[in-house]
Amino acid sequence: MGINLLIRNILWAVIIFILCSVPGDSLPHTSMIQIPYFDKMVHFGLFFIMGILLISELKYQTNLGTSSIIIIVFAIVAVYGGSIEVLQEHFFINRSGDFWDLCADIAGGLCSVPMYAILKKQKDLLLNRKPFCNYSFIKKIL
Repeated sequence: MGINLLIRNILWAVIIFILCSVPGDSLPHTSMIQIPYFDKMVHFGLFFIMGILLISELKYQTNLGTSSIIIIVFAIVAVYGGSIEVLQEHFFINRSGDFWDLCADIAGGLCSVPMYAILKKQKDLLLNRKPFCNYSFIKKIL
């Protein structure tokens, strides 16, 4: 089970890398919906999911306390998000690094810490209901 959690974290990091490395002129432009700061919401969401996956793995595979997990998640999200922004600024085509994108990355990772407990509790409540209690693959999500 432990290796599957590691693989999903690596896979999610690769997905973030691919999405953030797409050339700027290849990104879809829609004039129908203009949402201010949409790119910040995307960064927040990507790193929120990364944080949830990291916390899930750290809770399952280690005996670390909550404060240690917060520090580790913050460090991984900050370093990975910062690396992505540096790569966007210097190496990716038609992309630019942005300090506020990094702030959204870190905020997403940090918000995942309190939300993990809420989501885990809701998942456990759902799985204890009759139609879902027999499906073990759902239990492995969080």
